Amino acid sequence: MSKLTPYGIAVRKLRLDKGLRLLDLADELKVTPAFLSAIETGRKPIPDGFIVRVGRAMNLSAAELRELRSAVDKTRKEVRVDALPEEQRELVAAFARRLDEVPSDVIARLKKIVLKSTAGEIPFERKRRGMAVPPMKTVQIREFAEQVRSAFVPDNTVEMPIMDVLEFRLGSIFEDFFVDPRSADEMGEDEGRVVPGSNSIQLREDVYVGAWRGHTRHRFTACHELAHFLMHREVRFARVASDQIFCDSEWQADTFAGTLMMSPRHLGQFKGPEHAADLCKMSSAAARVMWQKYEKEGRLQAL
Repeated sequence: MSKLTPYGIAVRKLRLDKGLRLLDLADELKVTPAFLSAIETGRKPIPDGFIVRVGRAMNLSAAELRELRSAVDKTRKEVRVDALPEEQRELVAAFARRLDEVPSDVIARLKKIVLKSTAGEIPFERKRRGMAVPPMKTVQIREFAEQVRSAFVPDNTVEMPIMDVLEFRLGSIFEDFFVDPRSADEMGEDEGRVVPGSNSIQLREDVYVGAWRGHTRHRFTACHELAHFLMHREVRFARVASDQIFCDSEWQADTFAGTLMMSPRHLGQFKGPEHAADLCKMSSAAARVMWQKYEKEGRLQAL
């Protein structure tokens, strides 16, 4: 499970205080966002001389640099399991010792615990069913998405600034939350992941960068993963996929993402689905699906 190290916590605070995205700092240092995230979470060691480079790139004061160096001293490369219940500590130890002996079908079932977006999947038309989660009807998900929208942007804002919300604003509600860009080597076909019980959203590096640059599919993926984080991260154990669509985690996440990107409160401003796609910065395909859904729900006739 991803977790910021003391260094990661300190540098993230300094970066956000200065209004810098992880992408901005990566550009200044001429490294990838995934590389920076790996250092902040302890998956990679802090290179020699790196803190000096970070200090220069962020124009840190002497006091801020001392604060960062102190955090580096506290950072340790270790997996802490002492806070877990005894039976869970035993399980972690057993897996660490004998992971190569775990049958492939068990590994496959364990992987289902991870909520994720996979390359090639079409939103609203996914062939892969998600884990079974507590049921939520469309109207409930739409209401929740509208509440999330209202928490971060004014009601008259049409385009949802999803990456700004993830990188700069969500942490004010979930103190330990952070976006965790990861390399394509680590993520493979997965474009985004949320591990139940975690405090982060993992985005494949190209998705993270693309979403910041306005790529419509990548923006949808970021909204989809936000749905998993807000609605499903407390699901500790995967249950088999349900035949009931209201219990499908992927359907719920798509419904949330579509509503978040194309809010029903703005329908009166749209001349049609293509116009909505342009204003909402979403794909034409996703906008057409949302338009059809709103039409079936009678929302367009009510305008």
